[in-house]
Amino acid sequence: MALVGKLETEIEVKSSAEKFFSTYRAKAHIVPKTHHENLLSVEVHEGDLYSSGSIKQWTFNLDGKVHTLKGKIHVDEEKKSVTSVTVEGEILNNYKSFNVTIQVIPKNEGSLVKWIWEYEKVSLDIPDPKKFQDLAINVT
Repeated sequence: MALVGKLETEIEVKSSAEKFFSTYRAKAHIVPKTHHENLLSVEVHEGDLYSSGSIKQWTFNLDGKVHTLKGKIHVDEEKKSVTSVTVEGEILNNYKSFNVTIQVIPKNEGSLVKWIWEYEKVSLDIPDPKKFQDLAINVT
């Protein structure tokens, strides 16, 4: 069992890649209004909603417990992707690093939303963060 890991999941959506990417990148703070049982809030702590280097705090419900995670975002317009590098949150008690990337790929009249989690566990007995896949699928 490795300390370093990577999880991926892909979800087809009816929205165009441009529209989905734009919403996730610049309007993530409105997503909790439609998914309030899972994603409770998205707040900007530094910078703005859409620029690389900005820091966002995500508050979410996972297994009936409220968690927060602050991530420094890196935006790649060309690839339609946003990576959040965790800089603060209780998740860092179990993972030395925890990065989440969402990439939106055009597909037919809709798009494919690809989620990637890259992480390093603090010890071998820490489980892979598969619960985040369920959360991402639900919110997507």
